[in-house]
Amino acid sequence: MQKIVFFSLLLFSLATNASGVAKFTGIDGGKPYSLSLEYLDRATSRIDIEDSSDINNYFLFKNKQVQVVTTYLGNTLVMDMASMSQLAEKFGVMDVLGIDSNTLLVNVIDMAPTGKKETVAGIVGDVYTVTWSRNNVKQTDELVASGDRRAWEYTAAWIDAMNVISQATPSITIKGDELMSRINSKKLGILRFGKRIQLVSVQDRPVSPSRFESPGTSITIPGLGNL
Repeated sequence: MQKIVFFSLLLFSLATNASGVAKFTGIDGGKPYSLSLEYLDRATSRIDIEDSSDINNYFLFKNKQVQVVTTYLGNTLVMDMASMSQLAEKFGVMDVLGIDSNTLLVNVIDMAPTGKKETVAGIVGDVYTVTWSRNNVKQTDELVASGDRRAWEYTAAWIDAMNVISQATPSITIKGDELMSRINSKKLGILRFGKRIQLVSVQDRPVSPSRFESPGTSITIPGLGNL
């Protein structure tokens, strides 16, 4: 269940009043998925996983902490990511968050512009060929990136959330620094990365602060990682 992404790239220079909602879709393990990213500002955001199950999951990033909120049959459980990181690492929750995704565990060899343009969700981007290796095997993917302010803002909000997860779960290291460096130096936002993830829509509009309030008290579960 590797849903979130391949896309954990970029931070830096997000306007303090940036607020909006970005929706994405993609293919993970041969199965389609969708998710949304809502951001109130650089430090406050939430990621909702949208699928056909009866379980509703979202991840709340606030005050440099991350909570996992799960609702099933009317019951809500709020868990602190730091306390559940060992279990998450074992059973794939970190994959859902994009921390251990195959795409980011790579060594970027080259990011070359193709000279082509592509419009994704109404935003025009430049197409790049990214050559990378994983486990000494070379691969290539198309990357569509844009200097559009909206793309830059949601991408920055995304990577800030990933940084919070990294700090909360020291056993996980977010790789892909080379790609982040290349994207950041050009101040680009990601529109599409192969078939793995693609922007569906983005609205840079005020989001109600209530969307980022925790529905309850976070719990810790000692020894969870030993289960």
